[in-house]
Amino acid sequence: MVFLRRRSLLLKTLLAVPVIWFFVAVLYSTSDKARGRGPLEPAAAPPPEAAAIRQEQHHAPGAPEPPEVELQPPVVVENQPDAPGFPEPEQENEISKKEEEDAGAMGVLPLPNGNNKYGEMGKPVVLPSNMSTGMKKLVDEGWQKNAFNQYVSDLISVRRSLPDPRDEWCKKEGRYQSSLPSTSVIICFHNEAWSVLLRTVHSVLDRSPAHMIHEVLLVDDFSDMDHLKTRLENYFTKYPKVKIIRAKKREGLIRARLLGAARATGKVLTYLDSHCECTTGWLEPLLDRIARNSTTVVCPVIDVIDDTTLEYHYRDSGGVNVGGFDWNLQFNWHSVPERERKRHENSAEPVWSPTMAGGLFSIDREFFERLGTYDNGFDIWGGENLELSFKTWMCGGTLEIVPCSHVGHIFRKRSPYKWRSGVNVLKKNSIRLAEVWLDDYSKYYYQRIGNDLVRIF
Repeated sequence: MVFLRRRSLLLKTLLAVPVIWFFVAVLYSTSDKARGRGPLEPAAAPPPEAAAIRQEQHHAPGAPEPPEVELQPPVVVENQPDAPGFPEPEQENEISKKEEEDAGAMGVLPLPNGNNKYGEMGKPVVLPSNMSTGMKKLVDEGWQKNAFNQYVSDLISVRRSLPDPRDEWCKKEGRYQSSLPSTSVIICFHNEAWSVLLRTVHSVLDRSPAHMIHEVLLVDDFSDMDHLKTRLENYFTKYPKVKIIRAKKREGLIRARLLGAARATGKVLTYLDSHCECTTGWLEPLLDRIARNSTTVVCPVIDVIDDTTLEYHYRDSGGVNVGGFDWNLQFNWHSVPERERKRHENSAEPVWSPTMAGGLFSIDREFFERLGTYDNGFDIWGGENLELSFKTWMCGGTLEIVPCSHVGHIFRKRSPYKWRSGVNVLKKNSIRLAEVWLDDYSKYYYQRIGNDLVRIF
C-alpha cells in the first residue's frame, strides 16, 4: 500500500510540471506582447557607438575634475512636434520644436529626441573611438566638406545654451547707456553647414535685445549646396528681420561683405562669420562704445569653439589679447602692453588694439563709408583686416577690444573652399596694402618677400 501511494504521488508530480510550465509560458508571452516584443525576442540594444558618446563637465581652471557624465544614445524622432525637452528660447524670439526638428533633418544627422543634452552649456561632445563603418563615413564626410566636425554639430541643438563668460564688472547695472543704436548684423557664407549657420543666427537673435537688432543680413556668396537654397529661405520666413542676399557669382569674403554693407540700413554694421556663437550680453558693450564715439571700431573677445568637439572655451578679462602684425603682414596676437594696462582700473574695460582679426567687429556705418569701406581691389580674402585697422587709426578713429563682449568662433585648420589655382591672392592683397598704407615702411615687407612683386593694379 505504501508503494502504491508513492507511485500515485509521483504520477501527480509528473503531470503537474508540464501544466505549470504551460501557464508560465502563456503569462510570459502575454507580458512580452504587451511590451511590443515576441515571446522569446530580446530587447533591442542601443548602437554601441551612440552609447559611447559622452560629454565632459565644463569646469574652471584649477577646479577638481568633475565626474564623467554618460549620456543615453539619441533616439531619432521625425515629424513629432510634441517631443519634450528642446531648449527653450532665452528671450522673446520663439521657435517651435517642429522647426528645430526640421533644422536637424537637413544636416548630416536627424535631430536627437527631446532629451538631447549634447553640447549644452558649451560642453564637449566626444565621439567613440570604435565607430561603426556608417558612422565613420558620415564623420569623415562632414570633416571633408567643412573642415570641422559637422557630425557633432548636427547632434547639438541649433539653440544650445552657453555659459556666461562675462566678468562681474560687465554686469553692473547702468554700465551701458540706456539708449543704444540698432545694428545690421552681416553674416557672409559659402556652402556653410546647416546646423552651424542656424546656430550662428539664433545666437544673434536669442541673445540680443530685440530692439537693437535692426536686421540680420545673410549674404550667400554663390553657394551650390541644396540646403542653402529654398530650404534656407523657407526656414527664415518666420523671422522677418532675417534677409538673404544672393551674390550672382563667386565674390569672395571681401566683396561679399561690401555687398552686405550696400544693402544694410542700420546705424551700426556688425560683421560676424557664419560659424560663430554669440553669448549673453555680447552686443550692448559693442554698441555702447560706438554710441559714445562714432569713430570707435570695436571687436568682441573671440572665444574658441573646438573644431572637433564643439566645446566652448573662454577666459576672463585677465586673459585678453590685442591684435598686432609682423613684417610679413600677417596678423598675430599679443598680450596687452603694460602702458595700456595702466590706463585702466579694471581689466574688463575696453583696450586699444593696433589691429583686428577681421572676422568679428562693429563699426558705425557712416564712419565706415567715410573710411572708404573695404578696398574693392582686394581679392577674395586676406589683408583686409590690416587695411581696415590701419586706416581706422590713420584717419581719426580708434580700434578697441571689448572684454565684456564674447563671441565664440570655430577656428578651422584649413579652408574647405576651392579657388582658382596659380594666383597667390594673399600676397597680391598684401602688396596692395603695403603700397597704399605703409609709405616708407613698405620696404620692410618687400625685404621679407625678396622684393618679389606681382601686378596689383
